[in-house]
Amino acid sequence: MKGMIVLLALLGLIQNPSKERVLSFDGSEVLTTYGIDAEFYGIYKGNKPGYLELRADGTGTYRYDYSALMKSCEGIGIDFDWGFLIDDQGNVVRFERPYGYSYPVIYSCTGKNTFRNCTMTTMIDYILVYKTGDITVSSSDDWKKVAP
Repeated sequence: MKGMIVLLALLGLIQNPSKERVLSFDGSEVLTTYGIDAEFYGIYKGNKPGYLELRADGTGTYRYDYSALMKSCEGIGIDFDWGFLIDDQGNVVRFERPYGYSYPVIYSCTGKNTFRNCTMTTMIDYILVYKTGDITVSSSDDWKKVAP
């Protein structure tokens, strides 16, 4: 019977893999999660050609609005793993603001292209959730959630 309980527990882990992971930022390792509300997944875009895409599998793509910002890189898209910060109690970190909430998120590059002219492999950004329901990205002046 004890073996059956252990087997069922292991099967549960296989069927429900953790969406938490450790990412490095500024010389420190931090616990993050991509297991968040589905409202955060999708494409954030504005009037210029740049965008941010956060996929449910914890991967994403970032493209600057201006190709001049990528002059020392091999392409225009930056692929990364991402995660929202988790506090010591296991909760997603968020900060209350007059407009709503801001959620810190870390992007950790997985390809040849990286941030700031290919000089930074990680970046912290903020997803901003307004009381109106709009969701935007702090690293852009006009990126707004446009697609799931």
